[in-house]
Amino acid sequence: MSGDGWGRVDRDDLLARVDLEQLLDALSGRGERNRWRCPDRDHPDEHASVTVRVGPGGVPRWRCWSGGHGGTAVDAVVAAHGLDAGRALRWLAERYTNLPVLERPPPAPIAPVGRPAPEVAVYGERAAVLLWTAAGRPQREWLAARGLREPVLRANRVGADPGRRFLPRPRGMPGGWPAVVYPALTPTGAVAYVQARYLEPPAGRSKYDNPAARLAANPRLAWTVPVGAARPGLLMVCEGTADALVAAQAGFRAVGVLGATYAESRVADGIAAARHPAAGLADTRVVVCFDDDPSGHAGSARLSELLAARAVPVSTLTPPDGLDLTGLALVDPAWPTTLPATETLPTATQSPPAPRGGPVFDGPELGLALGEIS
Repeated sequence: MSGDGWGRVDRDDLLARVDLEQLLDALSGRGERNRWRCPDRDHPDEHASVTVRVGPGGVPRWRCWSGGHGGTAVDAVVAAHGLDAGRALRWLAERYTNLPVLERPPPAPIAPVGRPAPEVAVYGERAAVLLWTAAGRPQREWLAARGLREPVLRANRVGADPGRRFLPRPRGMPGGWPAVVYPALTPTGAVAYVQARYLEPPAGRSKYDNPAARLAANPRLAWTVPVGAARPGLLMVCEGTADALVAAQAGFRAVGVLGATYAESRVADGIAAARHPAAGLADTRVVVCFDDDPSGHAGSARLSELLAARAVPVSTLTPPDGLDLTGLALVDPAWPTTLPATETLPTATQSPPAPRGGPVFDGPELGLALGEIS
């Protein structure tokens, strides 16, 4: 026994007894469509941004899609009450130790990264056709207002989701409110994922909606196809697909990171792998351009550091006045001339580590290797 009367708490046994959804109801409150407000007391979550899924080993986990954080029931208590992990375990033990172990269904298998279910490809293909019909007019106008023109939209298979009446979909696909559909392409141009960006997000919903993990795993990276005057020698790394399309429209090879919180080692590995000679980007330098907000600044700094550690020549461009690259391009059409000329280079003693899973970079396996960032 410790001084406060508690001995060792078996974390796994305790989590097996906790109903995470009921816990979130108590800590932060449930929104619409099985979403919760973030339990983090320092995160004013106006719209319910938290979802729950069954993680590895059958343990439920929560994720805040606004802040990018999450975890188990222990992490929820830590976030809500400002406790350390040990005290959070004891807080849960006081309430759940004597409850029975819950019967939970096994987690649904997650689709391999870069290999979405056929339903995902069908949804994206139909959306790409609908964009150029009368039903897709609101989406075309929304995209035009953001400066995106037909050549880049067609080249990158951007689509429209006018709703279920026009675009049926199985359970697990985006909800069905009017949305622009952004495909996430692999470096070889295959569709790895899709995201629906709602024109007017319903109350309590995020701007973005994604397929269930059993249908498609989030690849973290969305590559684009450049159009117009080619600008070789530079790869733009943007925050989100929309900004990457702006860069592609200007002729740059560009990739979108699907959220500033994904500025992590796996993403840096994918970008570094794409600079392999067989991918055609070996001599490029990288410019990271994330949004001018706190999460964008943090993500840009972190990703730049990770790329430099992999011997990738990298510099940053930060849009002014709280803008993203889309906003910068609207107010300053000459933005490509503002790209930084200086590069943050790794030291001479550094060498790029092999991407996760080993350096598989030969022949037809290259495209698959570059797309599979799990």
